[in-house]
This record gives sequence, structure tokens and C-alpha cells, in this order.
Amino acid sequence: MAGLVQSKGRLKASLLLAQAPVMLVFGTRPEAIKLAPVVTALRSRAIPTLIVATGQHPHLAPAMLQQAGLQADIDLGLHRPGITPPDLVGALVAHLPTLFRQHAPRLTLVQGDTTSAFGAALAATYAQLPLAHVEAGLRAGHPTDPFPEEMHRRLIAPLACLHFAPTASAAAALRAEGIPAGRIHVTGNSGIDAVLATSAMLAGQAALAADLRARFPLLATPGPPWLLATVHRRENQGERLSSILAAFAALARGGGARLIVPVHPTPAVQQRTTALLGHVPGILLCAPQDHAALVWLIGQTALVLTDSGGLQEEAPALGRRVLILREATERPEGVDMGAAQLVGTDTHAIIRAVHAALALPPLDPCFPYGDGRASHRIAAVIERWLHRAQPTRAPRPVINGRKSGKLVAMGAASSTMTG
Repeated sequence: MAGLVQSKGRLKASLLLAQAPVMLVFGTRPEAIKLAPVVTALRSRAIPTLIVATGQHPHLAPAMLQQAGLQADIDLGLHRPGITPPDLVGALVAHLPTLFRQHAPRLTLVQGDTTSAFGAALAATYAQLPLAHVEAGLRAGHPTDPFPEEMHRRLIAPLACLHFAPTASAAAALRAEGIPAGRIHVTGNSGIDAVLATSAMLAGQAALAADLRARFPLLATPGPPWLLATVHRRENQGERLSSILAAFAALARGGGARLIVPVHPTPAVQQRTTALLGHVPGILLCAPQDHAALVWLIGQTALVLTDSGGLQEEAPALGRRVLILREATERPEGVDMGAAQLVGTDTHAIIRAVHAALALPPLDPCFPYGDGRASHRIAAVIERWLHRAQPTRAPRPVINGRKSGKLVAMGAASSTMTG
């Protein structure tokens, strides 16, 4: 009889999992890159998923999913010319409740610090649905730098019941804000899973590598080393952007380096970059690249200059140093390991830092942000949580280190990386 009861319990749990999906909401290219391996890991455990695209990056994000063999189940198509972050948040709060009612997700999962992540987190909380946050706990230490990303991630934290922190320092930041340790899991960053998988794919597909060499023939020409340079953040627009681009131009004109610059589609960035760098010898401007091409480009260049969070993580794993074109970073582990350096946005400081970095011996691949198994850990935690949690309401949000309201918390977590 006891065995029959246990079998019925397992059957009930299996049926429950089969009926109620984990809803993953994303909107941008980096989210797509980092969520794709999580989706794959969840599906490998027979956990149903529902992928919802917000349309924040209407062309770039779906392409990233497709490269991983995935596609969105639902595309809200919320992007429109001139849409602002408050507009997108409002649209998500208005549109997602319909999907929540139709699909009854057991868990809503968001990644990072984008407007899509914040809007989806807010909508799930209003619907009293449990929320999981991938890449939780990153903190730059300044409320408006980067903006609005720092604000978003700080506001998502008290709403989530599962926090997947990429590093021990990210977990410590969450605990310092009053998030219960039992809700925090140190998993590594799923972006490292993605970059290692993409690197392995490139190594195994000679035709793809040949296509990339044909797409960028200048990289094979003799001359100064090539650098990969990107800039796109809101706080780096205006005078900061001009200062950064002046450094790129001076480096190329000085003959000590050549630069390949994927140009972000944001009009303010695109227009100024084209105007200041479009005719500079030694600078190759190109469109934003898919993940495979970007990983390949990192491997073909000697150094990465960027204000991108994802490139800060990916380049060290591929054996390339990073010069961070920002005043602060929420990813200090690479700096601590010597794989990255904060150089700011001053023209002369950037030039000096590039010359110094090029004089250093090559960097061996290093992994301050994960070992390539983050998605496996995330999926394992979610699987355990789904079997333990009662399919009723979300846990109480954490406000000022205390749980608010009278809702019952669900699930348990660990702040130690396992698996």
C-alpha cells in the first residue's frame, strides 16, 4: 500500500509538471544567449518550458535563439520606434497577465537586468506567481551607473524566490540586501555555458570557420594586431562616447593597432560611430554579429575593449584580456583575476591601457564567471523546487530584509555551488 501511495504521488507530481510550464521571458540578444542553454537543460529533464519574446530587440534576440536551435513560442512584438523603458514595462505589465491566465506557469524566469526582465518580474509579482532570477546579485555600487540596469537588478531581487547568482560575491551582495540565504544558489553564469558550446561548435565545423574567414578577410592581412571594440551603454553616450571613439581613432592612426568595431543599432551610437570612425584607416566597422561570429572574432583579436557585460565574461574564457570602458563594473571577478582592467572613458587613459595590455604575455583561458555547468545547476534546482513547491501563490517579497504580507514561501535553496 505504501508503495502504491508513493507511486501515485510521483504520478501526480509528473502530471503537474507536464501541465504547468516554466515561462522564460526575454527581450534582448544577451538574454537569448544566456537563456538558451537554460532552456536546453530544463528540457533535458523533461521540464516543460514556454519561451516568450518581448520584442525589445526584435531582430537580434530571435536570431540568437535560432542559432541554439530554439525559437520563441510566443512573440509579444512590443517594440516600436521610440519606445522608452517605462513604455515597455507598462506594456509587459498589461500583456503578460493574459499569458499567465492562459498557460498557468509554475514559475516565471527572467535573466539579468534588462527592461524586459524587470517588466516581466513586476508582472509576475502582480499576478502572485513565483519568480526566478538568473544572473542575480550583480552590483556596480552606483544607482545610475549603469542605468537603468543597476536599478532593474536591485528591484528584481526582492521579488524573486529563486536567485541564481553567478559568483560567490554576487550571492554575498544578495545576502547583504536581506535576501534569505535559502533562496540563493551559486551556479556560475550560463553565458559561459553558451560561449564554451559555441567555441566547441566552431572547432568542429570547418565550413563555418571558413565562412567567417571569408566574411572578414582583413583579419588575415599582415600588420598591427587587431582589437575587438564595442560600446553601446546609455551612460556611455554623448561626450563619453566621443571620448571613447577618439581613443579608437588615435590607436588606429598611430599604427599600433587595428580595430574591428561591431556598431550597435541604437541610432545615437550608430550615427556618431559612423561619423567619427567610418573613414579612419585601420578601423573596420561592421554590423552586430551573431554569437558564433562574435566568439570567432574574440579568438582572432589580441584584446577586447568593451562596455559590455557579456564580453567581460566571455573573453577571459577564450584567453583574451578585457579593457572595460566604464567607471565601475558589476563583474569584479575578472579584474581581481587579472583578466580585465577598468580603464574608464578618458581618451588618453584608454590609449595607455591598450599599449600596456598589448605588451603583456598572452592570457591563458580562465574562468572567473563559471565552469560551463551553470545551466545544469539551474535546471537541477528548478526541478527540485517544482517537486517541493505548492502550486498556489508566490513567496512573500523581501522588503528591507523582511518578508512582507502573509503569503507562504515555497522551495529551498543553497548558497553553495554544487553539481
